[in-house]
Amino acid sequence: MKVLVIGGGIIGGAVAWRLAMEGSAVTIFERGRIGLEASWAGAGMIAPQAEAHGPGPLLDICLRGREAFDRNVDQLREKSGVDPEYDRAGILYVALDNSEKTELEARALWQRQAGLGDEVEELDGDQARLIEPMLSPAVVYALHLPTNRRTENRKLTQAYINAAIRAGAELREGVRVSEIVAHNTRASGVRLDDGSIHEADVIVNAAGAWAGEIRGLEADRVSIRPIRGQIVCFQGRPAMIGPAIFSLRGYLVPRRDGRLLAGSTMEDVGFDKQVTMAGMGRIVDGANALIPQLSSIAFREAWAGFRPATHDLLPVLGPSPSLPNVLYAAGHFRSGILLSALTGEVIADLVKGRQPSLDLTPFSAARFTQQGVAR
Repeated sequence: MKVLVIGGGIIGGAVAWRLAMEGSAVTIFERGRIGLEASWAGAGMIAPQAEAHGPGPLLDICLRGREAFDRNVDQLREKSGVDPEYDRAGILYVALDNSEKTELEARALWQRQAGLGDEVEELDGDQARLIEPMLSPAVVYALHLPTNRRTENRKLTQAYINAAIRAGAELREGVRVSEIVAHNTRASGVRLDDGSIHEADVIVNAAGAWAGEIRGLEADRVSIRPIRGQIVCFQGRPAMIGPAIFSLRGYLVPRRDGRLLAGSTMEDVGFDKQVTMAGMGRIVDGANALIPQLSSIAFREAWAGFRPATHDLLPVLGPSPSLPNVLYAAGHFRSGILLSALTGEVIADLVKGRQPSLDLTPFSAARFTQQGVAR
């Protein structure tokens, strides 16, 4: 089985690893350098309860994504030779006033109703500061999410790519796929920008924010747009902060080497990857509100990336309605890192003719062509 994977980010890497492990002849085409788009720019949260805003398909797939991550991470570390720094310190989701407290209390309620009562703990401000002493005195309430995790997303991306190559996948960087080539109702390969055609039995579109720009799939009407997120990185001390800190004003994610990531913005500005003063200002204000002592640590760098967003903010997983041997693995928005292992498993199931363990109906590309769907 010859499979071409379009996109060398965290999703393309996870898909390539699973397929190569199962004996497929896999080639990854990456338009730039591997993992330098959304996969590089993220904060690395494995946080279904922090990301979802209520029961439904997103919460369900994110919970399954965390299970898949737990299932795969040790093998990935062994096969790749890269430690993705999968840390189990949990998350504190904090409120700095009574209005925010009311919103988080509602979040705790729906999570209990969704069967997650053992995975969410309500704390007052003093109890939250026992878990993280550096929290602001203004914190009045918090949700402790002990089973939410974090990883070093840049190392995780390298781990997937390394493991895929060690399993036999071929990587081609600086190669842009311009078009899916089809005969009758099946894809036969891809055409690159230089005009060359590469044949395939199956094609996986894992091109992130660019997934909707590949010609030959127009009939699917899949629309994925970039949503810019800016992050500001400070240099602190290792273990200065234990859990990741979430709030309605932003988040803080510590790294093992002492870096502290503060984020993030949500900006619909097209493919403009500039870091702006306004964006940095909002992020820094939010970080200072969470932990005022951070005002004395050193700025290290800032960056921006593009989250690939669909109209309903759900990923696109499964076959193209117009070319069934083209599979989508795109549109993961804020949850690509969290869903990477699960996406690799699902796409491998489809390529190998197995029934995925996950109901893909809410994530089908067919939803874009249904009447009445807003895009």
